[in-house]
Amino acid sequence: MSFICRKVVAGALLGGLLLAMPPGCGMFPKADQQGPAGPPRATPGMPGQKGSQAGSAGQGATVPLGPRGDLPSERRALLMMNGEERVVDAAEAQAAGYTLVDLSDSWTPYIFRTLKDDQGVERENRYRRIFVGLADDQVDDDGQPLEPGEKNYLELFGIPPALSVVAARFTEDAARTCEGEIDFALLSAAKPVRYFPEKRQRQIDVSFERLQERAGAAGAGDKAAELERWSADRATLREAERRLACEGLIDKRARHRPGVYDDGLRDILKRFQQKHMIYEAPYLQRKTLAVLARRQVENDYETLHRVMSERVASAAAILEDGTADGKSGAPIFKSKTGQMLPVKNLIGEYTDAVLQQLGLTDPAKAQVFFSRHPAADFQWLRAAVKLPERPEYYADSMDLSIAVDRGDVWYELPFDEKGKSLSQSRQSYPSFILSVHHLGQKIPLVRWRTTVGGWRSEQAADGYEYYRYKGSDVGPRVVRNISSGPVWIAPETTPIRTLVKEKRVNGTYQTVVNYDEIGPGFRSAYGLVAGYFVVPGENGKPDFDNGIRAHGSADYLSIGSSEGFSHGCHRLLNHNAVRLYSFILTHRKNHVLGDQPLGNERRFLYKETVYELRIPSRGFAFQLDPPMPVTVLQGRIRGERKLPFTEYMAKPGVVYPGPPPVVGKGAEDRSGGGGGKSREDGADKETP
Repeated sequence: MSFICRKVVAGALLGGLLLAMPPGCGMFPKADQQGPAGPPRATPGMPGQKGSQAGSAGQGATVPLGPRGDLPSERRALLMMNGEERVVDAAEAQAAGYTLVDLSDSWTPYIFRTLKDDQGVERENRYRRIFVGLADDQVDDDGQPLEPGEKNYLELFGIPPALSVVAARFTEDAARTCEGEIDFALLSAAKPVRYFPEKRQRQIDVSFERLQERAGAAGAGDKAAELERWSADRATLREAERRLACEGLIDKRARHRPGVYDDGLRDILKRFQQKHMIYEAPYLQRKTLAVLARRQVENDYETLHRVMSERVASAAAILEDGTADGKSGAPIFKSKTGQMLPVKNLIGEYTDAVLQQLGLTDPAKAQVFFSRHPAADFQWLRAAVKLPERPEYYADSMDLSIAVDRGDVWYELPFDEKGKSLSQSRQSYPSFILSVHHLGQKIPLVRWRTTVGGWRSEQAADGYEYYRYKGSDVGPRVVRNISSGPVWIAPETTPIRTLVKEKRVNGTYQTVVNYDEIGPGFRSAYGLVAGYFVVPGENGKPDFDNGIRAHGSADYLSIGSSEGFSHGCHRLLNHNAVRLYSFILTHRKNHVLGDQPLGNERRFLYKETVYELRIPSRGFAFQLDPPMPVTVLQGRIRGERKLPFTEYMAKPGVVYPGPPPVVGKGAEDRSGGGGGKSREDGADKETP
């Protein structure tokens, strides 16, 4: 038996070392270098407030803004005046009605910033340095330095690349000459490539090679259409390989054999999708092919647009992204003057305005912008821009509420008496809606796909896995507590094999503690941030917490899938969850509670090796005051059964030693915090 000490376990940094570093340690910026602390409340530079000036940069400014090259970096702002850049005083720009958009590499969303509590004490978020390091391509998922040449492609998981990283992509991709060898027209016209297991692919290849040899002979005509489709698939595959290789995504570690649609190619496609924020299974399907069919600088520009969207949404403290639109268009609300106005896609509108003002309107202009701004500029860079006024329903404190529509819900068993799987199709999918109440109207701001619970595998007290229906609570709730960088406390019933993972460390693969599952991090059970749905306590009693959360998730395919279910929680795409809770916290009164120390330690044995797991914190906590109302709708119950099963159900084909244990006796760990009755912190963790 051997013992893996902390200093060699990948993940140690997340478990304690990096999280315990003083603010000035290592490669990360100090707290006072992170740029603006977040969307200010009632400051002149905010659109929609007094002093805000609508229109283009340089028009309608209340004071002249002269160039100020003598300013220290923390006072500088970049302003485009008459088509030319100038550095101005940031405070003067705000006083003139400009909004400051943080373009620095130390930017983080509001939920990860260093904030002051009720006593005025600064509370630093442990995960902030990890977020910055991941965005800057400095550290890996576990907080360890990236190996030379490695890149983080984490935009799909809610961590957009820093602007200096985007700038480097423009520079590298503009210098590539391999694109001249790629048939972009073929990729643009290509249909999705059918996937078959590798053995089946070889059989098909042999069959069609023979068919091609006699293609002109009698009898080949009935196979002509199939032959043409298979030939097209092979041509698309080869062209996709060339395109991926040109982007530098195929290397010796890819485990891919040229010309074969194997697992190695799927891994490469997954990395490509993560780089370009493509929500699709790792195959050559429509969305992926569409991005492959674009030149790399065009994709770089799309990345720039998305990155700027996050910076602009954060600076302007807005959320509307066009998802609230229905079949008849955008929701309509009645203004104070009686006008019927649509809910706009503010993020899209504001981002376009900022790109226009900065002259970043196409890939070529973006390349020029980055060529005149070296990486050092992104240590301080902020842009002063003019934004349209926000809608009249905006205020420092907004009357917000959440509704979750569960859509179609099945309580039936997912298999018949013979153990055969049964289809439980859904026409109406779960949705998450945030609304604002204004002048007696409930105005939806966003509507996102989410998940509800269903049949899940669960390990019972007897050590066997059973099916259990893990539903989503219905009825009124509130969100009182929000945690950024939350962690999952693994109960004793968690299979030990899930607590370790294989990781490349110093050029070799090692088995290490799986902090991906535990967090804090974008892959953890609760993603980057979670809001806790509870029934508020009455008469001095604590809240009732049944373990249901609305949280970010790295399992993005489950959110859009017809077969996607959770353990009861409402999953959101990580970047949407980050936007959501940043927006709520900047528009609702709240208390910054800060880091919640935990000091949880555990040693476990796996394959003759002892591993040590440390969780120093539950996350960075906020408390809404008053809490925000939530309504979870019943949805439409499908099938004959109208109430869910409450007991364990045996899995088909599994031989058990006896009847299933009673649920609740050893089945759940109720040590989770938050006051009152609680499910374990990992209520929404997937069971492999």
